[in-house]
Amino acid sequence: MNVTQTFLMAVKSVLSNKIRSLLTMLGIIIGVATVIVLVASAQAEQKYSRLQMEAQGANRIQIYFWTDNSYLQEEVIEYCKQQVGKTLSSFGQYSYGSGITAKYRSKEMDMNNGGSCYFIDEGYSASTGQKVVLGRDITEADIRNQSRVCVIGDAVRKYFFVAMSPLDQKLKINGQSFTIVGVYASRYGGKLNTEDQFLGMPISLQRRINGWEIEPDLAAAGLDSESVKKFCEEAKAKFASKFEKNGYFDVYSDVQWQERAETEQNKESAKTAGIAAISLLVGGIGIMNIMLVTVTERTREIGIRMAIGARKRDIISQFLIESAVISCMGGAIGIVFGFIGSAIWGKSMFGSLVNDPWAPVVDTFLVTPSFSLVVGAFLFSALLGILFGLYPANKAASMQPVDALRTQ
Repeated sequence: MNVTQTFLMAVKSVLSNKIRSLLTMLGIIIGVATVIVLVASAQAEQKYSRLQMEAQGANRIQIYFWTDNSYLQEEVIEYCKQQVGKTLSSFGQYSYGSGITAKYRSKEMDMNNGGSCYFIDEGYSASTGQKVVLGRDITEADIRNQSRVCVIGDAVRKYFFVAMSPLDQKLKINGQSFTIVGVYASRYGGKLNTEDQFLGMPISLQRRINGWEIEPDLAAAGLDSESVKKFCEEAKAKFASKFEKNGYFDVYSDVQWQERAETEQNKESAKTAGIAAISLLVGGIGIMNIMLVTVTERTREIGIRMAIGARKRDIISQFLIESAVISCMGGAIGIVFGFIGSAIWGKSMFGSLVNDPWAPVVDTFLVTPSFSLVVGAFLFSALLGILFGLYPANKAASMQPVDALRTQ
């Protein structure tokens, strides 16, 4: 008997006992569906985190330091400038503004209440991934001339100007008149209390507005993830010891945070998937149990086949294929439920994140299992069917024809 005939016999046997076959498949169906939903959800979380990082600016680096040594401060800044074109794509300086109030006509906004007010240089936007959608950015000439100009975020634009263009409008900042020269693109849907509530002025105006100057923080953007890692490692090695006795120095990148987060997510998803895989083993035991029952019920049929010339390997292949068919059908059904479950789980999981005011706006996507996950789940279910079908198949093939024919 060839493989095709054996396969058709196996399918016929499964379909002749629909309820029993379905109950046998139940463990495989639940196991495969659960594993797919959990792993697909973990993969979707990683994808969503990457999209958020990209929305905030790819491969950003934050450099924090303070020191009484002005030469050491200049050394850090000069080092960053030298790295542009090598391991960095851009570099900028910025300082926080405190006690800043912005006013346009009768409307007023406290920039320190949920907003972001910075004194920035000409490299700030490129190093943080900001994009100008209206007008222009702060320039080197603005900083050199201490020009009273500013750039605003989309939330500030909406709050003060609604549909009107804010360019060349006069915004009063702590009572001083500033000309709006540019608007940064929205990252958070133009919501208040997010980074879209942004106000940026030339860094040379810090003393005039704040009343004092503080050491600037530094921001940079890497060419790629490897360049980011290289810069962070080299900068720490170069400056950490120098600042140890005279200040503080740290360099940090979103890439490093993302990689650590993905590592932790992978560990957690592997644990969860391992627990879910136990139900697959339970399903395999169920297949072995029902195949033992099937062998007992079909003892006479086995004896007849042996009497007319069926070999041991023919009997083994018949029952192995039958157990594999049951397992594969269960795996296929589980995959279908896995797709449905992933979509439902994803909608409930990411629905709240999309409306989170602190989360950058990213393209929505349907949570679906990857091709490799689907193929892996199907092959694993087939392997379980074969492994747990070995004992019943071997038991059937080991029968003596005479004894099998005596069975009523």
